[in-house]
Amino acid sequence: MAIRITSTSTKIAYVTSGGVLVILGSALTIGLPVPVASVAAAVLALVLVVFAARTFRAEDEPVEQRRPWWKMTAHRTSGVVFALLFGSQAIYVLIAFVSRPESGGLMVPLVTNILIAMMFAFSSMRLGTTSPATASRNQ
Repeated sequence: MAIRITSTSTKIAYVTSGGVLVILGSALTIGLPVPVASVAAAVLALVLVVFAARTFRAEDEPVEQRRPWWKMTAHRTSGVVFALLFGSQAIYVLIAFVSRPESGGLMVPLVTNILIAMMFAFSSMRLGTTSPATASRNQ
């Protein structure tokens, strides 16, 4: 049986525990070389985001079937919001990198944030104005 997260309280708990996991993961990488810590943080971020995209379901979205591979959110608006969130993080990291070009460890979070932002943006563009049920049927 596939895992599906449908309740708002469980989604909030997942996001909160994911944030705590990122903080704990960051604490565990203290003392490691910056590139190693950056790669570890990037892998953790990708795993958390992809797991959420595969398991979170909206109220009007079917839970029995799998989401299409390209679909990150149930609705276009939420995908745009997440694309803007991760895109703004990428811009912040880019500004930090430009101001300190010697910090090559910032390339990994920059690429990771751009990748995640693009995943949400392309999902939202493809969703268009289709309903979640229609988009799931049209895999």
